[in-house]
Amino acid sequence: MFIHLLLEVMVPLFFYVILGYTFNKIFKLHLSTLTTLLVYLFLPVAVFMKMYSSPLSGEVAGSILLFLIIQYALMSFVSLIACRIRGIEPSMRGAFANSIALNNSGNLGLPVNALVFKNDPFAMSIGVLIVLFQNIMTFTVGIYNAEATVKMKEAIIKMLKLPILYSVVLGFILQLSHVELSDGIVSVFDPITAAFAPFALITLGAQLAESGNDIDWANLGLSNFLRLIGAPLLAYGIILIFGFEGIIAKALFIGSAFPSSRNSALLSFKGPHASFAAQTVISSTIISSVTIPIVIQLSDILF
Repeated sequence: MFIHLLLEVMVPLFFYVILGYTFNKIFKLHLSTLTTLLVYLFLPVAVFMKMYSSPLSGEVAGSILLFLIIQYALMSFVSLIACRIRGIEPSMRGAFANSIALNNSGNLGLPVNALVFKNDPFAMSIGVLIVLFQNIMTFTVGIYNAEATVKMKEAIIKMLKLPILYSVVLGFILQLSHVELSDGIVSVFDPITAAFAPFALITLGAQLAESGNDIDWANLGLSNFLRLIGAPLLAYGIILIFGFEGIIAKALFIGSAFPSSRNSALLSFKGPHASFAAQTVISSTIISSVTIPIVIQLSDILF
């Protein structure tokens, strides 16, 4: 089963990541352009179409969002305790917190969700909610953690400029209202939706090609452990408390196991710990090639 998951899920996924990494090393891709296309075109369109075709109810969505809020709060608390025990300097605590509380639910999470659940609309809608929540946290608390000079008001303004928020709302409203999109609109949006996962993974690979050389092995190892092992263990406990079962439980459990968000590195780009932030993304992404198939297999056993 492990080999099957590795071949069916992780090999196709990392093929695109390696492709992006290699292309950036050879051709020096313009990362700002790739990220802009991803954030303002591919992600909003893909999210809108998945929400539009999703059978997710408002009650279920509310329960999932409550789960995500509790999970994020507990991961932030774990980060605070770890920083105090390790004696991590105050200027680095924000970057450390972002590395374990923010995960790669967009570039990596949605493609894995699509592969594992065979593009099931219900499972994908859960993945989309995770992406939405992670983006809200990234561009509010995440920015605040990364830059002490940024005010929460500025962070919220940045968040409100993200099109994914409005694509989720519009898609959800149309789905609840049973509005039928014309064949012309669907024929335009479907190819973009299909191209989202490969493009997102290629962009991730291109971003991973750029990082610093100085490595803080102790803190890096702790960050990876808490992100890839601690987070799924914590998620499992919360899932049991909520009583989730089936696809919901599996999607949330798998959704907790993704590596550090690329945005955690982007947020710290101009800070004193930019290299650490980038290295957590790179190292956790590589290690996740082993841990994610294990979590996927466990999800079938546990739920």
